[in-house]
Amino acid sequence: MMNIKEKNKKTQEELVQETATFYFLNSKFDEAAEEFKKVLKLNPANIEAYCSLGLIYENKKQPEEAKKMYEKTLLLDKNNKVAKEHLNKLIGIKDDEQD
Repeated sequence: MMNIKEKNKKTQEELVQETATFYFLNSKFDEAAEEFKKVLKLNPANIEAYCSLGLIYENKKQPEEAKKMYEKTLLLDKNNKVAKEHLNKLIGIKDDEQD
C-alpha cells in the first residue's frame, strides 16, 4: 500500500514540476516560483527546484534569495555546475558593488 502512495506522490511532484518548468520557459517567473515551491513541499530534496528558484530570483533582481537557493542546491549536489557558476557570479557582483 505504501508503494502506491509513494508512486502517486512522485507523479504529483513530476506534474507540478512540469507546470513550473512550462511557466519558467515562458518567462512567467512569478507563476514558476509558486509551482517550484509546491514541488519542494512534495520533495524537499528536489535539486532542480532549488536551482530553478535561484535562477528566478536572480532574474527578478533578488540576489540574496538567489544565493540561498544556489547554496541549498549545492548542499544537495555539491557538483551542480549551474548553481556553482551563478553563485560565483552573484558573489563576484556583490564584491564589485562594495568597492
